[in-house]
Amino acid sequence: MLKPDSRKSRIKRAFRGTVLGSIVLLTLACIPKMDPAIDEATVLADNTSVRIDASASARTLFTLSAGDRISVIEKRDTWYRVRDQDLIEGWMAERTILRDTTRLALDGLVDESSSQESQSTVRAREEVNLRLEPGRGTAVIRRLRRGTALAALERATTPRPGSDATDIWLKVRVSETEVGWVYHPLVEYDIPEAIGGFTEGRLYTAVQELKQVEDPDIGPVRWYVVAERRPETDPALDFDGIRVFIWNIEEHQYETTLRLRNLRGNYPLEKTGTADNPGFRFHVLNRAGEEQTREFMMRGTLPRESRP
Repeated sequence: MLKPDSRKSRIKRAFRGTVLGSIVLLTLACIPKMDPAIDEATVLADNTSVRIDASASARTLFTLSAGDRISVIEKRDTWYRVRDQDLIEGWMAERTILRDTTRLALDGLVDESSSQESQSTVRAREEVNLRLEPGRGTAVIRRLRRGTALAALERATTPRPGSDATDIWLKVRVSETEVGWVYHPLVEYDIPEAIGGFTEGRLYTAVQELKQVEDPDIGPVRWYVVAERRPETDPALDFDGIRVFIWNIEEHQYETTLRLRNLRGNYPLEKTGTADNPGFRFHVLNRAGEEQTREFMMRGTLPRESRP
């Protein structure tokens, strides 16, 4: 049979509860108040360092794995002060995390760009930041590895900070769920090997396949329309020339059947027509700065411009 609590034991329990409560309150009072988070974020790669300070040479406190969630406390240049799930704070490089607000904006950019056709394939010359918008100080989505293949969609220019020069940027599609902007000098254009010897120092900023024909001695060969750009061209223009390559089956070589120069051209260069009867269109600025569309259809091996 259980004995009823004595008055002494009740007092002891009350005293113990009071002491424990005081200890908890005292402990909480000693913990510094944490700064509120400005955003949440996801870690992008395994073994990502969380450092004691905002510097690549600062000591690593611990590492996180791809997919780990963290809170973002503040931004300093290209570094974020973050807090992990155990409430431990440190610094992470901007390129190593993806903020939730950036992810939301990225989804909008992907939707907005869904109808844009690839103008050419470019590859990263070295590691390059994929940014949410053109500009050196804009949000970084992630770091792309050297050699990453990208579909070029659009070009843009921004003033270079502290200089009279202009920076050129490319909007690129990395995958169906990832679109962003990269710094133009850090990528190179892929040119079909068959016509790579005809560039004459120009960039082929857009390449579209017009048609495939069969050479009895060689096999299938492609015709191309390309937009080309001289290095000295106004940075605001996407190209200054159009060139059409067809295959001469009798001579077994490429020939140019159209070459337009001194254009003030803007993306996109688009293929039109059908597989058997292809054409193309592009856009140029006239002297008044108004955009005009020019359209051509292939008549045999010769492009003929369609007049309004």
